[in-house]
Amino acid sequence: MNKYLAEVFSQAGLTVEGNSAYGQCGGFEVSVSYTLMDNVAPVKVHFSCYTTDEQKRTVEEAFRAAATKYTKYSFTSYGLLLGLNDFTIKRLAGRMGQIFEFAVQTLKNCGALGSGYCPVCGKGFEEGENRKYAIDGAQITVHTACIGDINRLIEAENADFINAPNNYLKGFAGALIGAVVGAALCILIYMGGYLSTISAFISIAIGWFLYRKFGGKQNWVMVVMISVLTLIAMIAALYGAAIIQVGNAYIDAGYREVNYIEAFSYEMTYNDELREAFYSDLTWLIVFTVLGAAFMIFTIIKSIKRPTTIK
Repeated sequence: MNKYLAEVFSQAGLTVEGNSAYGQCGGFEVSVSYTLMDNVAPVKVHFSCYTTDEQKRTVEEAFRAAATKYTKYSFTSYGLLLGLNDFTIKRLAGRMGQIFEFAVQTLKNCGALGSGYCPVCGKGFEEGENRKYAIDGAQITVHTACIGDINRLIEAENADFINAPNNYLKGFAGALIGAVVGAALCILIYMGGYLSTISAFISIAIGWFLYRKFGGKQNWVMVVMISVLTLIAMIAALYGAAIIQVGNAYIDAGYREVNYIEAFSYEMTYNDELREAFYSDLTWLIVFTVLGAAFMIFTIIKSIKRPTTIK
């Protein structure tokens, strides 16, 4: 784990192991995970607690009113989950203490039941056998009798997901828009004399957002579709930018009527220097696109991973 984060979590009384931390903080069982490749919420903090629907609304209103930057909050079946980010991890670590204090105090103020109570049923642990389970990347202590109910809920949600319509055509439309936007940006950057992964990032990010927005199911088909469209769009953009550059060069040289595609084809056939430079740029663009896509797809795959039953 990042040394700045590890220091903060250790000071809070948590035990740090690898990219995770676990322990008691302010009367609540806390689990932390750190994912370097996650550019949305690299740090996730889960506070195990039992809350009523009204208490949940109170907590959400408090977080909404606080308007803490780069902080996502939501309730799981076992407590409060925070997704945290900032410009730098060091900067995030610098305000982590305030985030912990605010979360703990907010939960206490609304009457949430923390350590000593099952976060699923709300009963005290002395009323039944309890055990610590690994659930959704967090260490959470619950009554063993509640695990059956949790597993039935997970199985029902997974069945609903499987039976939901795929809407591949609608999803494809969203992914295609993202690819077109990324291609346009790639052309602008290349015309300026540069190659960059930013166009692939933007293509995938917009494609992913619109794929979901248009109702496409988030599964492996989505990942493959967005990846392939992005790669095709980046390659097509490079060809388009090169064709425009060659055609403009012909016009600057005094040719009044120029067929851009024919001019490009001629130069690629007889101009060894241009051909070598173009294929070199093409190779690097593919490498950059694959690397950029891999980074973004890692985040997508994590987000669409379906929960499995607890054992």
